[in-house]
Amino acid sequence: MKTDETIKKLSDQVFLDKLYGYAYHRCRTSHEAEDLCSDIILAILRAIYNGKEIQNFYAFVWTVAHRVYADYCEQRKIHSDAVIDAEYSDHILNTPETPIDAYFEKEAEKELFSRIMREISFLSKIYRDVMILYYLDEMKIATIATSLGISETTVKQRLFSARNAIKKEVQKMENRNLSLKPINLQFVGTGSPVGNDPSEKAKERMLSQNLIYLCKNEAKTAKELSEALCVPMPYIENEIEIQCKGLNGNYRLLRDVGNGKYISNILIVEAKEYEEANGIYEKYLDEFCTCLKICVENSKDKILSFPFLNKQRDVKFVLWSLISHTVWDMQRHINTILADQYFGNIAPIKRDFTTAAIAVRENEVLNMGFYGCDGVMANDLCGYSRVFFSNIYSDRIDKHFGCGHNLSTDPQILLTLHAIGGLEVNALTETEKEIAAKALECGYLRKNGTTLDPKILVFNEEDLSAFYHLFSDFDSDSKRIAEKISGDIAAYIKKHIPRHLIGEYPYYNSLIASVRILHDIVEECIKEGLLIPPENRVCAEGTFITVKK
Repeated sequence: MKTDETIKKLSDQVFLDKLYGYAYHRCRTSHEAEDLCSDIILAILRAIYNGKEIQNFYAFVWTVAHRVYADYCEQRKIHSDAVIDAEYSDHILNTPETPIDAYFEKEAEKELFSRIMREISFLSKIYRDVMILYYLDEMKIATIATSLGISETTVKQRLFSARNAIKKEVQKMENRNLSLKPINLQFVGTGSPVGNDPSEKAKERMLSQNLIYLCKNEAKTAKELSEALCVPMPYIENEIEIQCKGLNGNYRLLRDVGNGKYISNILIVEAKEYEEANGIYEKYLDEFCTCLKICVENSKDKILSFPFLNKQRDVKFVLWSLISHTVWDMQRHINTILADQYFGNIAPIKRDFTTAAIAVRENEVLNMGFYGCDGVMANDLCGYSRVFFSNIYSDRIDKHFGCGHNLSTDPQILLTLHAIGGLEVNALTETEKEIAAKALECGYLRKNGTTLDPKILVFNEEDLSAFYHLFSDFDSDSKRIAEKISGDIAAYIKKHIPRHLIGEYPYYNSLIASVRILHDIVEECIKEGLLIPPENRVCAEGTFITVKK
């Protein structure tokens, strides 16, 4: 047989299917099967280029395949069945006992054939199933049809389509640049997911993040995602199933739109878009802080006369717990304006909590400047029927606790609650004194002579609304500034939110456009002397407790 005829046979689709079946039957994983196929073909090529005369193509191929497989097993210290399948054993020819590593002379060829074998694994499940059953398990078409519950005609059509798909992809391979484009998603959220936040699952794997990112604006098939990410179909299909279901069956990150296509179910923006959206708020930073400064000055008496359960004489300290509320009030004003004036015909998507993400590329720096807030509640604790702890966190203040934090097992928190109304140091046990020392260090408690009381703001639950309205004079200024911002925000949202997520416009405002504004306002207030940054990042600033008897 002529050399060119032999090489042509090596690229025949039927032959490649059979060879992959041979390899898969022995390796049982697609990855190892692909490697073994590549080794076999390269061994054959090496023999041809060395002048090997080939009389019987299949006899020669299966002899080489057997020897390569034996070497493969030896390298991996696994047992090999020395019996060659009966259909291949009639024409065994002797070939030199050369280690297969000697054949790896042309790396470009090795990569090419590795790609060919990999393409088989990119088939979708319905095609992959019939290929495995037909070529690997050597089942008759009628048996396959019965096994899968489909007609024989359908089996034949799928086999034909699978062969053609592989052939076409092999032809395109040389011109295709298949590689994972690393996108790092920085997740932000609002609400109380308590363990159901889907971003927690996506944070674990780069594959999850990049798959979701590729679907952010346009629905894609599993095949398209497999090609774009250069990841075999089984992995893509498995990931799609996970992301369509969501963590614990809640809040899926992908949406099934039918026809085998999937689209992102969360807002995803580019880092540049995030910067531009936050810039809309920042144009009004000076005006906001000037109005706030006036309001704080006018509200001093109201703040100091508030019925805190621990005495407070420092307006600047109280302001730490109120400033985030003033910013969120402005956000709420903007969302109201957006709903009334710009998106009146669009029903907002209602969720108990929501997740969004900012896409950060390699060598790209994202300036989040992020401030957040978490709260946690407990019942029947330290003589109170209900207690609620709230804290802000930032690059100035570390988080004390988050959603799901168990207050009843936190000794410093429990001692702080016992200290409401005063707690004599001399009455504490040695263990309690150690706990008190830690609570003092992180700012939960303060010491007045021999008495401990909470440094954290404490007041009755019934006074929470009044606490939030200590800056009620600022509300008119907040609404006026919100009116100025809303038009620009609305235009930006309409330009950047995908049509299938347009109902997320309130979350776009809250999670994308205004994420950094609280950080910027806090820094400006520190600059103006309205706020004093804590010496210890774990501190009482920005934390308050409400209690109910």
